[in-house]
Amino acid sequence: MITGGLPAVLARELASRLMVTMEEMAMLLRLTPRTMQRRLEDGSLEIGESERLWELARVFFRAIDVLESEAAAVQWFKSPIQVLGWTTPLSFARTAVGLRELENILGRIEHGVFS
Repeated sequence: MITGGLPAVLARELASRLMVTMEEMAMLLRLTPRTMQRRLEDGSLEIGESERLWELARVFFRAIDVLESEAAAVQWFKSPIQVLGWTTPLSFARTAVGLRELENILGRIEHGVFS
């Protein structure tokens, strides 16, 4: 499905679950707000955007699993944390490297390592 482009409505759904605006979701997918709007109107994302959405969703669902609730995952994504230099996980979620770091942090949390 990713190679054909994920449905753009999934970006809106994830934005809703993360409690972020569509402008913030556009930024996470590295799109301008206008391009995000066009994707929603056209109905699908391009391959790179689909990959970023998939990876962001994967980390979000991992956070839900580790933190044991969607509300806790949303709070974690939006709260500055020390291990990221007092920035939010959401700000790190803009790049593939940042998403990998978030996965590492969640793994440490899951295993009881201070993070």
